[in-house]
Amino acid sequence: MSEEVIAGRNPVVEALKAGRPINKILLTRTGRPGAFSEITRLAKEQAIVVQEVEPAKLDALSSGVKHQGVIALAAAKEYVELDVLLQELTKKEAPPLLVLLDELEDPHNFGAILRTCEAVGVDGVLIPKRRSVSLTATVARISAGAIEYVPVVRVGNIAQIIEKLKKLGYWVVGADMAGTQVYYQSN
Repeated sequence: MSEEVIAGRNPVVEALKAGRPINKILLTRTGRPGAFSEITRLAKEQAIVVQEVEPAKLDALSSGVKHQGVIALAAAKEYVELDVLLQELTKKEAPPLLVLLDELEDPHNFGAILRTCEAVGVDGVLIPKRRSVSLTATVARISAGAIEYVPVVRVGNIAQIIEKLKKLGYWVVGADMAGTQVYYQSN
């Protein structure tokens, strides 16, 4: 399993229109003005990060495929919608356990966290759409297969998601590196 590279204007536009889970779009600003306006508009509507890069970077990623100045990096695994996950969790007898990761940028750490989550029975992991690592080939490899068993949800505004979960009866507990109390000792 790896992060899929989608190269070329039309393939990227169609992937965006089809709702394909895209982690990031890389493009160059060479060529005619407005060449990527539809791509940037669709990406903005879907809160997908667009990054300007040198043509050499696209050449390296596309492995010889003509990229026309744009590449989309698709997720190594499809994300789950929050409402779908929450609906599934209503069927469980045990209280659900979700983990929300904010501003986690290292794919090795994310893969290791997914392994731990799978081992302890976490029902889902929530990550922000921005300022966070996404489901990449590295995350998949480091997770040692856990990526296949732990649903991952991309969310917009973390504060709003926390409020939504609290309204649904979820307890919210924060963790901090300098914390002095173990999570199962808290009220």
